Amino acid sequence: MEKGKVLIITILTILIAAFIVFVAVMQHNFNNPEFDQTESGSVHNAELEENPEDETDDETEDSDDTEDKVQKEEEETEEEAVTHSTRYVTVETLNVRSGPGVDYEIAGVVVIDEEVSVEDSGEEWVKITTDEFEGYVNEKYLSDESSEEAAQ
Repeated sequence: MEKGKVLIITILTILIAAFIVFVAVMQHNFNNPEFDQTESGSVHNAELEENPEDETDDETEDSDDTEDKVQKEEEETEEEAVTHSTRYVTVETLNVRSGPGVDYEIAGVVVIDEEVSVEDSGEEWVKITTDEFEGYVNEKYLSDESSEEAAQ
C-alpha cells in the first residue's frame, strides 16, 4: 500500500511539473509577436529558393537596366508627391507612432496646438517632426491653423 501512494505522488508531481512547463512555453509564445513573423518569413524565403532563374545573361542585363529606370522614375515621383508644411495638433493629446499605423510603437506624444513639421505624401498617415522626436500621426488630427488663431 505504501508503494502505491509513493508511485501516485511521483506521477502527480511529474504531471504538475510538465503542466507548469507547458503553460510557461505557451505564455512565452503568446507574448512574443515576432514568433509568427519569423515562421512566415522562412516560408517566403523557401518559396523564393524554389523558383530558379532560367534567363540568359543578356536578358538579365536588359531587365536590370529597365528595372533601374523604372525604380528611378518611381523615386522621382515619390519625391515630388511629398509636401512639407507646418501644422497644429487639434486634440488634447496625440500619440506619435514609429511607423504609419496603430500597430507601431509610440515614439512620443504631442499636445493640442503644438506646432509640428509635416511631410505629407497624400496618405492617411503623415510623418511629423518635433524638436524632440519624429514619427507618424493620422492626418485628421492636424490643422493648418491653431485653435487660438481660429478663435480670433
